[in-house]
Amino acid sequence: MKVSIKLLILLFSAVTLNTANAQSKKQISELSDLCKVWGTLKYFHPEIASGNHDWDSVLVASLDRILDSNKKITFQKELDKMFQIAGKNDAPLFIIDKSAHPYTYRNINHSWVNKSKNLTESQKNILKYNYSHPNQGGNYYAQNNPDDDGNIITPNEKPYSKMKMPNRNYRLLGLFRFWNVINYYYPYKYATEKNWDKVLINLIPEFINANDTISYHKAVLKMAASIDDGHGGIYPFLYQSVAGKYSPLFFFRLVDNKAVITKILDQEKAKKANVQQGSVIEKIDGTSLTSRIKKLWDYVPASNVGGKYKGLHRLILNSKKPSSIYSGYNPDGSTFNSKIVLSERNFLKEYLEFFEMKSPITSKKITNDIAYVYAANITSKNMDSIILPLMDTKAIILDLRNYPSSMPSYKIANYFLKEPTTYGKETMINFNYPGLLYYRDLNSQYPSARTVGKKNPNPYSGKLILLVDYRTQSLPEFDCLILKTYNNTTIIGTQTAGADGNVTRMTFLGGHNISFSGMGIYEADGSETQRVGIPIDIKVNYEIEDFVNKKDPILERAIKFAETDE
Repeated sequence: MKVSIKLLILLFSAVTLNTANAQSKKQISELSDLCKVWGTLKYFHPEIASGNHDWDSVLVASLDRILDSNKKITFQKELDKMFQIAGKNDAPLFIIDKSAHPYTYRNINHSWVNKSKNLTESQKNILKYNYSHPNQGGNYYAQNNPDDDGNIITPNEKPYSKMKMPNRNYRLLGLFRFWNVINYYYPYKYATEKNWDKVLINLIPEFINANDTISYHKAVLKMAASIDDGHGGIYPFLYQSVAGKYSPLFFFRLVDNKAVITKILDQEKAKKANVQQGSVIEKIDGTSLTSRIKKLWDYVPASNVGGKYKGLHRLILNSKKPSSIYSGYNPDGSTFNSKIVLSERNFLKEYLEFFEMKSPITSKKITNDIAYVYAANITSKNMDSIILPLMDTKAIILDLRNYPSSMPSYKIANYFLKEPTTYGKETMINFNYPGLLYYRDLNSQYPSARTVGKKNPNPYSGKLILLVDYRTQSLPEFDCLILKTYNNTTIIGTQTAGADGNVTRMTFLGGHNISFSGMGIYEADGSETQRVGIPIDIKVNYEIEDFVNKKDPILERAIKFAETDE
């Protein structure tokens, strides 16, 4: 008899658990549809898109009633209220031109409406009507940036600056706002690692259950990283919640899931801790860096693996305590297990020095026939004096493992091309229909920048060798596209960051902004650059010993190629 009772208890528990899980999935499914309905009306319905209603408060009130009610009919009633507030949609019919290039409409997918098990047929019909009758042109919430044409700005979104730890409903408001902006105005939505609908499903429970500051910050960081974009991120930063605010007294580079010290900032403290330039760190506070990388991976916004590792430098050796135990080995083979005093530092201010993206060298002759040029030191004023004396060399090695903000990108091709040449394609937001894009030649709206190069009867005739790695992001990737138009260009190094296109920022809660690439950039034949990076002709990977011994294998390989053609 006792056995039977135990069996009954187990069976009852299993049924109860399964029912609870089913209800949880049902609720998440409803919240996902609520997000989509709210966003559809916000960007498609003329009444809501005009800003005539406090659409945030409508959502917050609906969330309050849906999440605090056990009635099955509440969800559909709340949607009906939204449709009633929006009123009649009097926008004209808009037909998407499916004869246009597929890049223009590949982000558009409204199939969720028919698939939904939560919507009534009447509600589905209303949504379909809104999708085919969109508000066109001006939108109160999503506008064209007059200072950066083709990029979205969100000037009328409430920042809720004082909400450093929003309640449940406002946490979901933040998630829903972000999800819909990306759904309709992120040109690379199609390229995210996970299906964008599934991203929403996965994030909803995290935002509901984020009942303290740390768990909330983790949810927001994971959300910002979900677009798989090296331009992504939340500002001001929230990384202290996941990794701590204290940093070590040295710069380092991650290789093979280990950290190699590249520069000591406090020699006295380093000597006491028995570490030096070239020391290799394998653990922090007894945890391997491999484990820490796995733990922090989803919080780092990046387009590809190389970009992830670059972003991890900001977090991987940080601590929530002012000191930590670092374990590893020194260049002489001796091991250390040392307590190291940490400090609060500004990673952004140290960024260029940390990643060795500054150089005292602008140009130099490696041999009489081979020249080296550091792209970040080129300006419009010194470009002629740098490049013209090199026109008789057999090879110019241009180092783009930096950020050449002063180099005139559109003019440097003048030295290498015989005539004006198109160099890439772009996608830009079409504000007449949320999700629709323009696909065209890069900068086609600016005739002077639509092509690079000029009529030049005596262009450079030697090899142009571009050096790249994960530090090559955005602008230097754009420079690669331009310089690849020269038919004797060779790219050597590791995968670039795969994040190109102007950066745009949307208003988030708590006084934060979330960034993403606001336009799509493609090669001249339409091939992908986002996440993929610039195609590498000769691949060269870094190894631990390269940083220990201060070697540059990519430059060495470039010199060999310049000399031997191999």
